[in-house]
Amino acid sequence: MTDSRPGVVVIGSGVVGLTTALELRVRGANVRVYTDASGHPPASRIAPALFTPYPGPDETVFRSRTERSYAALAAIASNHADESGVHLGVLHEYNYHPHESRAWLDRLMDTRPLTPLPEGLCAATSSRRPHVDMRRYLPWLERRARSVGIEIISRRVGSFRDLDDGATDTVVNCAGLGSRTLAGDGLIKPMHGQVIHVQNDIGVERSVHDDAPGGLVAYIFVFRDRLVLGGTFDADRDDHRTDEDSIEGIVDRCRGLLRLDGNPRWNDLARGPRTTFAGVRPTRGPAGAFEHIRVEREEQTNGPVVIHNYGHGRAGVSLAWGTAAEAASLALPASTARPDAAIIA
Repeated sequence: MTDSRPGVVVIGSGVVGLTTALELRVRGANVRVYTDASGHPPASRIAPALFTPYPGPDETVFRSRTERSYAALAAIASNHADESGVHLGVLHEYNYHPHESRAWLDRLMDTRPLTPLPEGLCAATSSRRPHVDMRRYLPWLERRARSVGIEIISRRVGSFRDLDDGATDTVVNCAGLGSRTLAGDGLIKPMHGQVIHVQNDIGVERSVHDDAPGGLVAYIFVFRDRLVLGGTFDADRDDHRTDEDSIEGIVDRCRGLLRLDGNPRWNDLARGPRTTFAGVRPTRGPAGAFEHIRVEREEQTNGPVVIHNYGHGRAGVSLAWGTAAEAASLALPASTARPDAAIIA
């Protein structure tokens, strides 16, 4: 008997690609995932990663993606915390610059002011957010994908026409930086970032973040077996190297942030072994904008229909479930299945 289910190829094996593949599979598609077209490992493999949804140009779309993604990650934390590496934890955030508040987002993350407000700050808040340990989360997504019949294949794709094989109805492009050439998108730019993994040997109990006093951000995210310190944001830098000056700058800023947050052992942070990582985020947008995510259907003159889902910048892990649902709806408009039911249950 001929399988009548639509055949969909997802290009990209990072968090956006795997999440999209799972959404498509639950809606009834036969799905294959191909590695992306950039030749680099997905940036999401080393993402810090804490729920930090950065807005794009459309507020309504941003809210929908944020609420859906938060709900999915919270459900995963509730049902699969140990194996997925996702948990809900507290973040203290310190703002030196005027901060745009969104009431719906504050309600979603149970955001509350910290008092008294430290001198020199515009705002200080406590919120409850998903923390996503990418060392466990990405392998968990891969296992979930394989367990529901999704093929994950090591293959670079140079052109959408390469996939006009008679078995593919639709291609979903989650290639990140690879979309510069694959989709001919000049708005895609690299953003280099560096992070450090260290032991939590000083009893840090909550994550902390600031909004870059002096232009350099600092954050410490708490996971089960380590702390992740960051970070750097170097636009138009496309390499995977770390450098010692940047690493020492991260450590110094994080010690100051921990001191601001009241940890008595702030000066002992990162005195032991350190592991450093660098990656390249796929940002998209005009000058000064980084998260103009493209989720769009494109009809090809010759070849399968292409659904684009890329350009997440700093918000890939945070907004992946929201944009995956949109992309799956564009690929399979007749589907009536609840998109993520089998994934987060």
